[in-house]
Amino acid sequence: MSLPLYERLAELAEAELAACTEERPEELEGLYAEAAEIRAALPGSPPVEAEPALRRAALTQQRIGEVLGVRLAERDGDLDRLRRGRDAARAYAGTAAANARA
Repeated sequence: MSLPLYERLAELAEAELAACTEERPEELEGLYAEAAEIRAALPGSPPVEAEPALRRAALTQQRIGEVLGVRLAERDGDLDRLRRGRDAARAYAGTAAANARA
């Protein structure tokens, strides 16, 4: 029976969530590789008994998406602040150069 494999997929999803939440991207490659191996070994249709593990994995994947969405929004805000700072520095530099010529 492949039920332990479904449980392991749920555990891997939880480990992925922890790695994403705690910003440990170096752990993801190994998790993804193991999950791919397990998925390749599973039958085309899961047994009914695998439903709890699959639901757990699906809910965890949803949470991963939420975490990454927040991280992306944070990074986008950081980039926006950098762009504004760069634009302000260019404006100041232009003013300083004009004042130096005058």
